[in-house]
This record gives sequence, structure tokens and C-alpha cells, in this order.
Amino acid sequence: MADPGPVAPQRCAVFQWAQEHGEVGGVLTSHRQLTAQLRSAGHRVRYVDTGSPRRALQAAPELWRGRSLHLFHITRLWRATVLAPVFAILPGRTVLVLHSGSVGRQLDAMPSWRSRLLRAALRAYDEVWAVNDEIGARLPAGLAGRVRVVTPFASEVDPSYAAGSPPRDPHLLTVATNAGLPHYRAEVAVEAVRLLRVPWPDARLRVLAYGNDGEQLAALRAQIRGLGWVELSFDAGPDEVHDVLSRSAVFLRPTEWDGDSVVVREALAAGARVVATDSSPRPAGVELSGPAPQDLADAVLLGGRVSDGSGLTTTTMLDAATAAMRALR
Repeated sequence: MADPGPVAPQRCAVFQWAQEHGEVGGVLTSHRQLTAQLRSAGHRVRYVDTGSPRRALQAAPELWRGRSLHLFHITRLWRATVLAPVFAILPGRTVLVLHSGSVGRQLDAMPSWRSRLLRAALRAYDEVWAVNDEIGARLPAGLAGRVRVVTPFASEVDPSYAAGSPPRDPHLLTVATNAGLPHYRAEVAVEAVRLLRVPWPDARLRVLAYGNDGEQLAALRAQIRGLGWVELSFDAGPDEVHDVLSRSAVFLRPTEWDGDSVVVREALAAGARVVATDSSPRPAGVELSGPAPQDLADAVLLGGRVSDGSGLTTTTMLDAATAAMRALR
């Protein structure tokens, strides 16, 4: 008898535990993409909006109406501990999605009692998805069977950027920063482009800022004040981000650490070169650089060592969700 192949998942209710109306950024882009993909496949998707207790409670009656898939998207580990009792009793399959490359740093900063509490809390989740191998390796060894590495954004090179398309701006560079936080190192990108303006007098930098428009972003604005070759935009929407990346020659990612950056994958999909610090696993094709402004400038001018994608995966969240729904049967 011929092998019927893998069993397709039954149509399933999926609950996205995430900030449905959260701040612009990679997590929002990631779970919105997954929602669109799941709905396209015929699954019913409902948000439990973790950014609004009132909106979250509106979804509560539906949580107990049958076995469903629950995906809890977080960047801060303490939230996994707080909601573990809820996920332990939900009917269906529960998944904790760890988006942030800061997981190791968060674990290192925890007092021992909180670390023990977290280790116990993680057992409330049937699966834990991590966005790179480094995150997965920091989770308790006893959870290894539940950990799966996924990529938070499924992307392919946009065919509109094939040969014959209008050329992009050869000296436009772009960088993204969440609220001007220090580990994004947007100021390093500014200094790198300042150096590039010696061989390229027309070089310009576009800063895509988002998140909290507070003191740290004000400091970045002060740094670039009077620099006519730097433009900063705040909370640009998806269409504007796509347009900027499609016109940029190079996307800079000078971060101190990362997970599997959604905007890096977006830039690659838009056909831009990506030059990033060799501080975290990077997708295949990213050109790696040292941390100093001169390092980034040299990589832009001369090319950097090209990442082979080690430490990341091609398994998408849709792939992992499909497998999790099969486990519900």
C-alpha cells in the first residue's frame, strides 16, 4: 500500500496570546504574519490581547470550548512564570514563544529563587519555541524534549527585485532601533556612516525608530541634530519599512546581541545587503562585522565574512504550529 504521507492537521482554533495592538517591531510583525498564514489555511485565530486586561477577558469564554492551540509570545521571562498556572490547565496544547535574544542575560540576572521558580513554571508549557540555538541551549536540560528552534519570520527574496528592476540608492544605509536602547547601538551606525562619507560624500542614513519615544531616543535625536545626511522616522508602518528597505543599499545591524531579527530577514527579502555585528547567530547571507564603527564601515566598503546561518533554522513558526496541531489529534 502506498504511503499516504503526513496527516494534515484538522482545522483548529488557535489563540495568539500577544499584544494584538502592541508597539511596532519584530514581535508584532512576527505574530501578525503567523495569524495571516493560519487564517489562510482555514484555521480560526483569536487574540488574547496580553497588552489589555479588558480585551484579554473578552476572549476568556472561548478558551474552554475545546482543545485548541495556544501560542504565548513573550520577550520577558517573568511573564512565563506569572501565567504558568493558567497555561497548565488550558485544554489543548500550549506553546511558549521566546522572541528575545536576551534570554541568557535575563537568566543570569535572576536570583536563585526566581530561577528555580521559572524552571518549574516552564513545565506548564507543552512546547517552548526559541528563535535561535543559543536561547534553546540556555533552557533547563530537562525540557530539551519540549524545545524547538524556529524562525520568527518566513521570507524569500521578493521577485520584484530581480534583474532589470530599477536600481536602489547605492549609498543609502538604514538601521533600526527600539526606543534608542543601548544594545541596538544606533549611534555606532551613525558614526560608521560618518566614516563612509569620506569615500562616499553622498552617503545617507535612515533610522527606523520604534517603541517608547523617551529619554534614550531623545539622546539619539540630539546626536543627529544638524546632520543633514541622517533622517529619523518613528513607528513607520509595514509599507513604509518595506519601501525604505527596498531602496536601501545596505541595512546595518550593529547590535550587542540578537535573537533572529525580523527586520534583518525583511531586509534580506527586500534584496538589501545586510552588514551586522558578529555578536549573535545571523541568517545566511548576512555580512559579518566587528563592533566598532570602523569595522562596520570597512565591511560595507570591502565586504564582510558571510554568515552560513549557523545557530538559526529554516523551520518557520507556521511549520511548528502545523506540527503542534497534529499533536492535538
